[in-house]
Amino acid sequence: MRIRPYRERDRKRLHEITAASFQDAAIQGKIEVAYGALRGTSWDERKCVEIDADIETEPEGVLVAEDEDGTVVGYITTTTDEVSGIGRIPNLAVAPNQQGKGIGKALINAALDRFEDKGMELVKIETLATNETGQAFYPRFGFREIVRQVHYIMRTEDARRL
Repeated sequence: MRIRPYRERDRKRLHEITAASFQDAAIQGKIEVAYGALRGTSWDERKCVEIDADIETEPEGVLVAEDEDGTVVGYITTTTDEVSGIGRIPNLAVAPNQQGKGIGKALINAALDRFEDKGMELVKIETLATNETGQAFYPRFGFREIVRQVHYIMRTEDARRL
């Protein structure tokens, strides 16, 4: 396995990995479970829009993991904020059939190297409280929980004006 920079031809594969691995760990997936498809779009289509935005924001911050055959088996998106000195990991995903092989570790390590090279002082990653894997995994790198965020949602028709 090797980690390399994203190439535009990887986009479709990143979308496939996203659809296969994020449903239980993405807000978009949770919304769909609670409210169904929104305006004819599925949770994974909406999540892939977020991945595309990561690519557009900082394409050089997207890293992919390839297996020995050259197949992309995972990815991580990263952004850097030169003003605050905070590096951010918006998304990390490994194909389900490749999990448990150290690919996620290698991707985070590559992201940490990138942040160090870019002079970032802090690194931020977010996960849902329901993502038990992330809750156990990220602290092993030294990440510590700072605060929890609660996401509320309702149908517009159910809104009460106070």
